[in-house]
Amino acid sequence: MNPRPQSRWWARLVDLAPALLTTVAIGAGPAATGAPLSWHGTFALGVVLGGLLLVRGRRPVLVLVLSAVALIGYQSAGLFEGGGVWPLSVALFTTALSRPFPAAAVGTLTLVCSLSLQGLDASETLARGGVELLWLALVSAAANSWRQYGRWRAEHRARLLQLEQTRLVEQRLIISREVHDVVAHTLAVVGVHLNVAVESLDDSPEEARAALRTAIAVRNQAMTDLKTFVGGLRDVPQHGLDSVAGLIAQVEAAGLEVRYDAEGDPDGVPAAQALTAYRVVQEAVVNTLRHSDAGRLTIRVQARPRTLAVTVADDGRPAAGFTEGHGLTGMRERVTALGGTLHVDAARGFSVRAVLPLTDHVTGLAP
Repeated sequence: MNPRPQSRWWARLVDLAPALLTTVAIGAGPAATGAPLSWHGTFALGVVLGGLLLVRGRRPVLVLVLSAVALIGYQSAGLFEGGGVWPLSVALFTTALSRPFPAAAVGTLTLVCSLSLQGLDASETLARGGVELLWLALVSAAANSWRQYGRWRAEHRARLLQLEQTRLVEQRLIISREVHDVVAHTLAVVGVHLNVAVESLDDSPEEARAALRTAIAVRNQAMTDLKTFVGGLRDVPQHGLDSVAGLIAQVEAAGLEVRYDAEGDPDGVPAAQALTAYRVVQEAVVNTLRHSDAGRLTIRVQARPRTLAVTVADDGRPAAGFTEGHGLTGMRERVTALGGTLHVDAARGFSVRAVLPLTDHVTGLAP
């Protein structure tokens, strides 16, 4: 079903129903109090006020003023002996939604004029005026409540939109980090092994073939990771500390000596912290392979009851004018999102140390 015709039909019903109710209430309502009924009096006034309500959405103040003038006119001619406020209830409510002070002013003025035209004594004027004034206050309060509710809904929608936009931005950051981590690592490792294959192709064909096989395996793993990520399969098993062994094998195949120390129980580390630790090691390995002439790499994982510390260091020469690139920036964002700290030092070789709290507190998203 097309929702647009249904919404139009509902809008027309909302416009028409109050007009019909006002016409019936003014036309037949006074009979409940014993007031006389007449086609050219109460029923005609009901038709006039109900008809004006059909355009109240476009000109609410004008409709209220014309309705008040018509009501006072009929009362001054002795054709209507009802109240001075309740016949204008719908017009008052509609106007008070956007113009509360004009609505209150017109309602009060109409009430005063209506009471003065009815020829009541002081006690009757006070009693009827009190009831009418109370009704005016109730209508104004209802309009104010509805107006505040509308503002709350608008602010709520704005907050939801802002949250959705923030979520989309965070998702883009997640995608950029994930793609960078996978692609940068793959290019670095594959590049090293291709260089090894080229250099050893003539003298050691078997070594060249082994380097090419390693490059192909790394490339295939990267394609699998990217397909899994792009496919939205976020609930499949992610890399963790147990995947560090694969990184070590790739680094050793590239000709570096690797020392790996693990303390505590790395298998008991939560998935989010384990994945972040793996990405820290992966990015550090990429930096070593790309920018360092190191021959040895040390990886240390310390899983304590409350913290997880990961340290990666190589013995390359100090880097002059070292600056953090996108990979290290993404690494820092991952660690910070989990409430951790990251320290990078390029004064003596290249070293990275990340400390992650093993708690549920996070400040952002760190896939």
